[in-house]
Amino acid sequence: MIRGSRTSVFIRYALSYTAVVLLLFFSITGYMYITLSRRAREELITTQINRLTRIAGQHESYLSAMLNTAEEIGLSPDIEFFRYEEEPWKAYDLQLQMVPYTTTCTFCDQVFLHFYGDDRVYSSSASLSLSLFARMMRYEFIPMEKLAAVIDGAQRLTILPSQQVSSTLVDSSRVATFLIPLGDSQGPSGKGILIFLIKDNVYQALFSDAIDGHINTYIFQDDTLLSSAEELELPREALDLSAGEASRTFRANGEEWTQVTLSGRSWGMTYAAVLRNADINSAIARQIFSNMAILPVFVALSLGLALFMARRHARPIRAISGLLSREEGDSRRDELQQISTGIRQLTTRNQELATRLDRALPLQRHDFVFGFVKGRFATRGEAVEAGRAVGLEIDRPYYAVILCSGGDGSEHPFDLKEPPFDGYSGFSGAGVELVALKANLYLIFADREELLPELAEKIREGSDAGSGRSVTSISAVHRDFAEAPASYLEAAAAWENRFVMGSRKVLCYRDISSNLPDILPQARKITNSISQALSLHNREILDARIDDLLHFLQNTNMSPFAFRMIYSEVINSLVHTHTEALSGEEPVLEFYDIFSLTSCQSIDDLDEMLRRLCDLLLRGETEKRETAEEEENEIAQVVRYMKEHYQDPEMSITALADSFDLSTTRFSLSFKEKMGMAPLEYLTLLRVEHARELLAETDLTIRDVSVRVGYYDSGSFIRRFKQITGETPLQYRRGREAEGDGAGTPGENRENGGD
Repeated sequence: MIRGSRTSVFIRYALSYTAVVLLLFFSITGYMYITLSRRAREELITTQINRLTRIAGQHESYLSAMLNTAEEIGLSPDIEFFRYEEEPWKAYDLQLQMVPYTTTCTFCDQVFLHFYGDDRVYSSSASLSLSLFARMMRYEFIPMEKLAAVIDGAQRLTILPSQQVSSTLVDSSRVATFLIPLGDSQGPSGKGILIFLIKDNVYQALFSDAIDGHINTYIFQDDTLLSSAEELELPREALDLSAGEASRTFRANGEEWTQVTLSGRSWGMTYAAVLRNADINSAIARQIFSNMAILPVFVALSLGLALFMARRHARPIRAISGLLSREEGDSRRDELQQISTGIRQLTTRNQELATRLDRALPLQRHDFVFGFVKGRFATRGEAVEAGRAVGLEIDRPYYAVILCSGGDGSEHPFDLKEPPFDGYSGFSGAGVELVALKANLYLIFADREELLPELAEKIREGSDAGSGRSVTSISAVHRDFAEAPASYLEAAAAWENRFVMGSRKVLCYRDISSNLPDILPQARKITNSISQALSLHNREILDARIDDLLHFLQNTNMSPFAFRMIYSEVINSLVHTHTEALSGEEPVLEFYDIFSLTSCQSIDDLDEMLRRLCDLLLRGETEKRETAEEEENEIAQVVRYMKEHYQDPEMSITALADSFDLSTTRFSLSFKEKMGMAPLEYLTLLRVEHARELLAETDLTIRDVSVRVGYYDSGSFIRRFKQITGETPLQYRRGREAEGDGAGTPGENRENGGD
């Protein structure tokens, strides 16, 4: 019985896959048949239009050649009217004049000239009377008397349709006759008329590309049939040239036909081709068959694949059903039903595990919020994935940090998915408790910028609980995830101003005046100089640069928030720039912890934190340098030599490499690998640092300072100095002098800066 159950599962899959394959086959076949039929018919019609266009172009080129010949003869001064009876000797000269015109019209069998008022017809080989010419031509449908009258009275382009001609003047065949007055292009001259005899085989050559001879081709002038090639039995009266359509379908002789019509450019010419619809359908069927012949092969392969996939999918079902417990006497149950029952049992058993995971989710969100605010995520994508792992969709354009305390300081953070937030959408976030501040921190991401202040107000209302003692602050709205530490500092700054701003509303960072945008660029220059001092491994220069930063902060009127923002940027920059020197140092994270900065209440606290970080960096750089000296003693000697002879203006990479028997390329690569910068960059740092000392401690001119630090050209020195410090030497000296004049005692300044 179990075997029968297994077979039924396989049959289910096999029948399902087979039904899908057949459905796709018939759908594709129907679509291809309709599409290919329409496309094949359009191609056949287009082919016939192109064919008629070619015939029209060739035929009308013949007409143009005949009109040009008539115009040339009409304007030729050598061919003048005369009467044969009066001047018979001119007939011979006229025959000679006709020779070149006859030979150039290769598509014509003969060309004859008749002067009005003269009863003669001339060619390149003979001259005869008009009545004799009419008797000798013997047209099938035109009596000789009428032919002579037509020739003598033709005053415009006249075409006699192709018909049988029995004459000694031309080979016995069907001939189309064109009567063109002389000077036709400028209007008839009244001098005479040219007679062009074109054999029907010229037209048949135009029609000769009909495929398999199953096409009737016609050339009409107005409503008169000029010539045709008729392989199909079709009455001519069935044709309709007045429809105005490129193609039409009609019925005649009990069959369906398709007529393709093309209008000529001039002279009232119309070109038509007629095909039997049965022949068209046969050609379409052959084309469709050739395109769809491969489909049965794909169907066979698809059916084979369907059976293979059915067997493959049935196998794991049997394996899964074998793993599930089977009740006694339940051997006849279908395997799919058994699996369904087992899944329901597993779902019930997993509910307890899911409940445990839900209970652990708040702790995971707690870690995520602190990690985000501390700037632990290197990229936005990494932060988004971490947020999604704890059930937060933070990939939104705006976010802010909110600090809030309850009325009695004991409220836990709100669940932002519960009242009073259930009426809002387009945001995601979580809250954590800050024990030290006796407040809750909320990190909220929103689709709309204006939604963040509304949520902050809801948090304040929910925390207040009628006590009137709730304090809530919100940072500026940010977009860049890298600004998360700054966002927390902004919220903390607004929080610290609660005694000034009051607590009856949400305290916004934007309401706090700060001169940070004005002083931050200048602080960054000092930050760069600290990083450069670390690269030089010089403790004295490093202490001097830190003192410069301390002196700048002490003499600048700014809030504790501004101090923290500057130190946050300084520490962040140093940590990322000198990461290799900090490898293996466990205390490093505390310098990158934004909560440590908020606990600092004076410049002294911040200065101590910065100096501890620089000690770690300098120790790491020193150890790295000592290791480098052991590995590459030549580079250490070069560095020592550069420190002792930096005043030498002739010092260059080539000179240094030659002095220590090193190749220029190997020297540059080794120096940059061990020192972290190119030799010329290191030499420039040395010279600029000594120039700083000379500018601050002596009264030497800029030119003298440039010479003492190894520059012939003071302009080059000024450019290098500004590139490193962001100031010209003169600006640097004036800045030092101004600070010396306006500075108080160190103790007073430090005390003032810590307020």
